[in-house]
Amino acid sequence: MYTLSVQNPMTAIRFIFHALKLVIAIGVLFLALWAISSRFAVLGSYRSFLVQSGSMEPAIMTGDIIIVQDKGGYSINDVVTFQEDAGRIVTHRIVGVDHGTREKYTTKGDANRSEDQAIIASDRVIGKVILVLPKLGFAVAFAQSQNGLVVLLIVPAVILIIDELIKMKKNVGSGS
Repeated sequence: MYTLSVQNPMTAIRFIFHALKLVIAIGVLFLALWAISSRFAVLGSYRSFLVQSGSMEPAIMTGDIIIVQDKGGYSINDVVTFQEDAGRIVTHRIVGVDHGTREKYTTKGDANRSEDQAIIASDRVIGKVILVLPKLGFAVAFAQSQNGLVVLLIVPAVILIIDELIKMKKNVGSGS
């Protein structure tokens, strides 16, 4: 076994600087993935959701991330995200509008054979789908798992530390 002594303080400072850059970059990546997968409003009235079923295929596939914005009013053929009475979040296409005292919508998944049984009141609509990010949901789900934490955070950190230790050993050995 051998010990590594740092005779040049600049080598240690460079190591710390590189390690901090890596930690900050990975932190920004996780923050971006969290913001994309968050059900909370991000940047105003935009919200994002991970699609977990195939009811809207082929327009929206399982594993896609959708960005939704509250538009206030919706019309036939708009794809909207809404909350069912049971609390489940659903994204389907509007196939009918009832302009009664409170606007209500009939919806249907593109891959479903029939319309949804429940009529959706306008106050249950979260917003209209304005952007689909294909398959990004799989990466977000992976990043939020224990395996994702290991692969995206711990493994790169260990590689960086080993790389810097090798560089420090070479610098010490060459006397620079």
